[in-house]
Amino acid sequence: MTSIISALLLIGSIISLVSCDLFEKGQKPKTELEKLPPATQEGKNTFGCLVDGKAWVTRTSIDAQAFYQEGVFSMSAEVISSGIDQGIGFILLESDLQEISYALTSPSDRFAQFDDAIINCVFQTFTNSGTLTITKFDKMNFIISGTFDFEAYSSACDKIVKITNGRFDLNYAP
Repeated sequence: MTSIISALLLIGSIISLVSCDLFEKGQKPKTELEKLPPATQEGKNTFGCLVDGKAWVTRTSIDAQAFYQEGVFSMSAEVISSGIDQGIGFILLESDLQEISYALTSPSDRFAQFDDAIINCVFQTFTNSGTLTITKFDKMNFIISGTFDFEAYSSACDKIVKITNGRFDLNYAP
């Protein structure tokens, strides 16, 4: 009797595992855009974008930081893959930061940069090559959220990188 029950439990387990495996194989893989974090405005400490069409997303809440102090807004994020670092950074010199779109007008007072240690290139925005839009700037709860898109050029590598569909939802340090 116990061997019959054991056999039935074993068969049930095998059927369960096979059906789970079939279900997973039947799922459609996520697009690069679907791999990005949702565009929230709650201080969830998320940061992501597409870099030349590939998802680029921070893994932990300490991989992205934002500061707004004495009229300088800075934000940076990093992704480490196989021990090699890539980073995105922004600087806005704005004495009165607001919920608006800012043109990235490097080398002036608003610019973005993409550092790629994989190919040993530093990419910087050039005149009017993108925007950073602040959709939430909560001075009481220290939350800053928004979107960004830009193109940046590396003279050392003679290459342009395209950063699109960027989004961030961070707690910032005042």
